[in-house]
Amino acid sequence: MERKWETPRVLVQEFEPNEYVAVCWGVACDVSWANDYEQRYGFWDGGNVSHASDHCGNSSNQVIYDWNNDGVGERMVETGTDGLGTLNCRIYEDCTETGKFINPISASQVQVGDLIYWTTSAGNRTWHHRGTVTATAEGHPNRS
Repeated sequence: MERKWETPRVLVQEFEPNEYVAVCWGVACDVSWANDYEQRYGFWDGGNVSHASDHCGNSSNQVIYDWNNDGVGERMVETGTDGLGTLNCRIYEDCTETGKFINPISASQVQVGDLIYWTTSAGNRTWHHRGTVTATAEGHPNRS
């Protein structure tokens, strides 16, 4: 058996990410306000259109993505649905005293600290939400 001596060397490997990690902001739904809204304005259907703290009440369930990390949101989605998959969110600036969501806005107009209103829909059901945008999604500070 022939042995060959090799000089010891140190190899340095640099970290190379395999995908881009997006910055995101979380928005927890104020479930008490939302359930009251659904009942007051006739959207309550006995359970299918309701809000729960472990779903839309969790700020990691609704996120606004900033894909290019420029401080401007590109899209808002609800991810923590109860078996409905990912739902797109339609964002509004305000809600009138008569319950109408008004002034649709895009995710690019939303900033951390803003109180926003939004709807999500699946089939013939629509949920109405209200919440304040936070800097990170609860439990997912670097969500992508």
